[in-house]
Amino acid sequence: MSINNDKKIVLISVSDKTNIDKIARKLIDNNYEIISTGGTAKFLTDNNIDNISIAKFTNFDEILEGRVKTLHPLIHAGILAKNNKDLTDLNDKSYKMIDMVIVNLYPFESVISKKKTVFQDAIENIDIGGPTMLRAAAKNFSRVTVITDPKDYEGVIKELETSGSISEKTRYEFARKVFEQTSIYDNIIANYLLNKSKNKKTDLPDKLQLILEKKQELRYGENPHQSGKLYSIKQPKYNGFNFNQVFGKELSYNNLVDAESALSCVQQFDKPTCVIVKHANPCGVAQCNNLDNAYKNAFSTDPISAFGGVIAFNKQLDNKLLNKILQKQFVEVIVAPKFSKNYLKIIEKKPNVRLICVKISKNQKNFDMKSLKSNFLIQESDNKIITKKDLKIVTNKKPSSTEINDLLFAFKVARFVKSNAIVFARDMKTLGIGAGQMSRIDSTNIAKEKAKKHKINLKNSVMASEAFFPFKDNVELAKKIGVKCIIQPGGSVKDKEIIAVANKNKISMVFTGTRVFKH
Repeated sequence: MSINNDKKIVLISVSDKTNIDKIARKLIDNNYEIISTGGTAKFLTDNNIDNISIAKFTNFDEILEGRVKTLHPLIHAGILAKNNKDLTDLNDKSYKMIDMVIVNLYPFESVISKKKTVFQDAIENIDIGGPTMLRAAAKNFSRVTVITDPKDYEGVIKELETSGSISEKTRYEFARKVFEQTSIYDNIIANYLLNKSKNKKTDLPDKLQLILEKKQELRYGENPHQSGKLYSIKQPKYNGFNFNQVFGKELSYNNLVDAESALSCVQQFDKPTCVIVKHANPCGVAQCNNLDNAYKNAFSTDPISAFGGVIAFNKQLDNKLLNKILQKQFVEVIVAPKFSKNYLKIIEKKPNVRLICVKISKNQKNFDMKSLKSNFLIQESDNKIITKKDLKIVTNKKPSSTEINDLLFAFKVARFVKSNAIVFARDMKTLGIGAGQMSRIDSTNIAKEKAKKHKINLKNSVMASEAFFPFKDNVELAKKIGVKCIIQPGGSVKDKEIIAVANKNKISMVFTGTRVFKH
């Protein structure tokens, strides 16, 4: 080993070699000497950049197929020494001050993101020496510069060329960044091992580690005086709301809340379906043989509420229907898995309308989160599928197969209406929706009055409630309205009384056995 005592030392050991040759040459020009590890040393040598291998620096050959190479006192004393006196006190001239550490980690996250990755390959990509060096250098930021992100190379080069050294302010920020990144790295590993555990009973353990990564800036929060940003969970397993804005002005907090609500509802359906949402509640939903009729029927439920709403489709939106929507109503956001070619020619005159492409994904495992100031309520998303097999007919009168389909349709809509929720439907389209009332009978009356206002006849309709009926008043009102069938979870202490009233009024009723309350 031959280290020039008049030069500073930089240790370079990187998995991501982006621009490492560029910064290495600049460091040599600024009186640094490079020590490096296996693959990095070879890369630098192949690019005619002088470097000394870790093995020569420590006089210790790599062992265990390279798994042990930087875990050595000469390396960590050189990084952690606060000053020259720390090393001279050791009475060993082999120890040298290491002034800069450039390290990034084995690509564990990208490895486990690949579908064919086997468990052992994932384990082999857990970096040990890298995080140890990074944390040591970050701890000693008062003297050592630690760089883990290739995006920071340019700034380091500029600072060296301008002042000849790296400022304490920069070293501090890089150290903070290291602890952030190593924390995320460990978090991803911990969650991967949790998901692979043979003893795992739930995705909600006693300690749940979530990494939130900023996805984009928002126009504003719930109100214009509140700032807002969109964060996503940085874990390959949880990718619930995958979207790409392809046109329009900046999205706001409320735009995204409504868009997520509309997507969650519409992706339940296989056939062409349209969901129109206003203030996080569906105000019109319809399933049909094509999107044009689905939109027409959904819009007809409540044209007033549809004004300024968010419209979601589960199939590709063609330009003819896009143009019809823009001419028919004011809309904030249109959500679809795909738009036809040349859609920009249709939408370009409406710069305030946002178009969002989304990934339709049924039953994907996800979390729902709500904040309670500094606390969080976290639950598994409600992805349970309710089918005909789950229904229990509890009345003397049985619903027909057509009515069963309408009941299931209405119940799917009800699960995304704020509780207390009531949905009237017929022929796979909503007729009236009552949402978010303190009393269920109030929701029923609101749904009835909305239908009346828009001259929609509720006779022979079906009625869905996302939670059980606590009293018989809803069933009695349903009879007056002309409802033929009711779907509800059941489970009330008054179920027998409710069923008796339904039988008396010759209304068929089915229980789902599952409550889909949306608070």
